[in-house]
Amino acid sequence: MNALLAAAVLSLMLPIRMETGLVLVRPFEFLIALGMLGWPLIAARRGVRVPVGLLLLLPYLTWHVASATVGGPRNTAREALQVFVVTIFAFLLAQEAPRLDVKRFSRRLLLGIAAIALGTIVWHIAHGYWVGWKQLPDLRLSFVFLPVVLAGLILFAEAERRRRLHFVWAGIFPVLLMSGERKALVIYLILSALLFARGRFALILPALASAFVGLLLLSTVVENPYLQKQIRTLVEPGGTGNYEYVLATGRYLPGDTPSDVQRAFALHISGQMFEEHPLFGVGTNQYEAIVGETYPNAPEDLRLGIHGEFQRILTENGLVGFSLYVLIWAAAWARLARVLRSALDRGRLTSAQVRVLPLLLFIPLALFVGTEASGTRAFVGVIAISLLPELVSGALARARRPVLLRSDLVTRLMPAFHLAGKAS
Repeated sequence: MNALLAAAVLSLMLPIRMETGLVLVRPFEFLIALGMLGWPLIAARRGVRVPVGLLLLLPYLTWHVASATVGGPRNTAREALQVFVVTIFAFLLAQEAPRLDVKRFSRRLLLGIAAIALGTIVWHIAHGYWVGWKQLPDLRLSFVFLPVVLAGLILFAEAERRRRLHFVWAGIFPVLLMSGERKALVIYLILSALLFARGRFALILPALASAFVGLLLLSTVVENPYLQKQIRTLVEPGGTGNYEYVLATGRYLPGDTPSDVQRAFALHISGQMFEEHPLFGVGTNQYEAIVGETYPNAPEDLRLGIHGEFQRILTENGLVGFSLYVLIWAAAWARLARVLRSALDRGRLTSAQVRVLPLLLFIPLALFVGTEASGTRAFVGVIAISLLPELVSGALARARRPVLLRSDLVTRLMPAFHLAGKAS
């Protein structure tokens, strides 16, 4: 089951899909169906678990489907089917949480993500794309999650292995830069600051400021126009996205990208929709329908759905849906904090690991779902968040002993040195 879950997660990064009359089918759905077929045999030996993290998902998922009724029976059926599939995934993940071999699971993810990234690079270079490896759908996500899995391995690696992984960490920076995936670059820089500061907030902000200055300097050195534009939109996010010009002329201003313009347009329109329907929203999937009716002559890129679950939920599901969604995140953070404090008290984790781990997990996933289009992957993201306490608790129960980071080693040795000095 562990291998099946890893394969299901990796399948969401592949551009393999099949259009049906009702839903978009990926290998993910087939793998989850396979897991559900084999689950009764496992349940007969292990029983059924219904943890808090699984229960917290149900109110939001129910409201998501209920809100879809605004779009008619077909829209409701499509969303109900999608929610059913991801609920099965959440159920299977909850059953495996106490027994999930996180180390092996992480290695499988790392190898799979690295293989997908390498294949993506080779395909693009073979087709003449030396930078901007985003021509194939979904594969770009390998660049987003590669630093997340690698940072987790660094955090819990032994000292000598951690030094080797630091070289790998430094080596993936040019890869992420050349990929043109801005989300991946932002996550990489944030995680670099977290690992450097070991979770100390007094050091995190200076580290992030240094990373920002580094990007500014890099934008003056890089000669490739595409990379210059990608870096500039990171350091000057408010300087792009002139959707008024696109609506008036049908063309994009120099320096603007379709994604930046679409995001600015979606932010403007969704704000208007929220003002008109603040409590219950306009209904699941109704943003695209309303924009299509209101702006029929706008470029197709401009009429895409909202890229960002927080913004989409507030617009389509209203304050009710948004409150249920935020509750999942807040409860997961509070529950995970209790798990980590208990592990620290029992000597299962070091103080640096306790400080870094929640930020390492929550920030990348928040950035991912906060910029990702609605769909199965966004649901899997919030499922992972909700079940993080159970997953971490299960992993700690299987762990043998904590891995000391240098700062923790010094902290633990200081009392011994102090006592030795008094004795002399």
